[in-house]
Amino acid sequence: MAKVGITAADARTARPRRVTQQASFDTGLDHARSYAARHGHLAVPRGESRNGYQLGTWLVDKRKRATDGRLPRNRADALNTIDPWWNPPWGLPWQTAYHTVKAENRGRTLNTAAGLPGLPPDATRWLLTQCINYDDLHPGQQHLLTHLGITSKDAHAARPQQETRRRPRAGASRPRPTTVSSSIDGGLPYARSYAHTHDGLGTAHYDTEHNGFPLGWWLYEQRKRANAHVRRTGQPWPHEHALAALDPWWNPPWRISWQHTYTGLRSALAEDQRPSASQRHWLTTQHTNWHTLHPYQRTLLTAISLNPTNEHLPATHSK
Repeated sequence: MAKVGITAADARTARPRRVTQQASFDTGLDHARSYAARHGHLAVPRGESRNGYQLGTWLVDKRKRATDGRLPRNRADALNTIDPWWNPPWGLPWQTAYHTVKAENRGRTLNTAAGLPGLPPDATRWLLTQCINYDDLHPGQQHLLTHLGITSKDAHAARPQQETRRRPRAGASRPRPTTVSSSIDGGLPYARSYAHTHDGLGTAHYDTEHNGFPLGWWLYEQRKRANAHVRRTGQPWPHEHALAALDPWWNPPWRISWQHTYTGLRSALAEDQRPSASQRHWLTTQHTNWHTLHPYQRTLLTAISLNPTNEHLPATHSK
C-alpha cells in the first residue's frame, strides 16, 4: 500500500465516497428521463438546467466519455433507451435544429415540391438546406427526416416557392434567394444554357440569375455539396462530371473569386478589349506571386500568355 502512496495515517482517516459514481449517474439519468418525457429528446444545450440540476453540462460530459470510449456500456445503453440519438455522430447543433423544426412543424404534411409553404422562414431554410444536401447526410439524419415526412424522393423534388417579387428600390441590394432547387437536374438546364452563352460558368457570381433562375446561388450550393461529400467520403461527388463537362473549373481548389476575375479577363482578351485598370493590377499581382499559385492556375494564366518570364503583361495595349 505504501508503494501506491497510502500510509497508515491515510488508511485510518479514509472515508467512503459520499456519493458513488453510480448514484451520481442515476441522479443525472432521472433528470434526463424527466426532460425527455416533456420534450421527446435529449438534444439538451450545455447551459440547460432541469429543476436546478445542470443537465446540459452532465450530458456534455457523458457524450465526451462515450466518444472517448470511457462511458460504461450499461450507462450508454441507459441513455440510448431514452433517446437513441442522445450522442449523434453529426453533432448536437444539427440535432437541436431538427427538434426545433419538428416542434414548429406540428405534424403538418410538408410539400417540398411547392417550397414547404406554411412553415416559418428559418424552418423552411433549414429544411431546404437538408434537401439540397440530402445525399451527403448521414443515414441516421436521413432516417430522422422521414419522421418529418421527407423521404429521398421528397428531398430531390424540392423546389423554390413561386413568389411574386417586388421591384427593388433604386440602390437597394439584391435580396438573397431563400430557396433553390435541390435537385442537380433542377438547375443543370440553366447551367448548361449559361455555359453555352458565356463559355463556361466562371462569370456566374453569387447573385447571377439566368432566365429567372438564381444560378449563382445554386452553383454555390452545389460547390458546398461537392466539397462536403469529398470531406466525408474521400470520393468524388457523384454529380461532379455533369458540371465539369460544362466547365472543368466550376469548383476550383482555389478561391472562386480568382476564377471570376480570370474568366472575365479571358473573355475581354478574346474580344480584343483592353483590360481595365483593376484587371491589369490583378495580372501584375499574379505575375509577382507566380511561385505561390496552384499549378493549374499557372496553366490557365499561360493560356492567356502570362508566364514568369514575361516582361510585359498580355494584351495591355490598345489596338
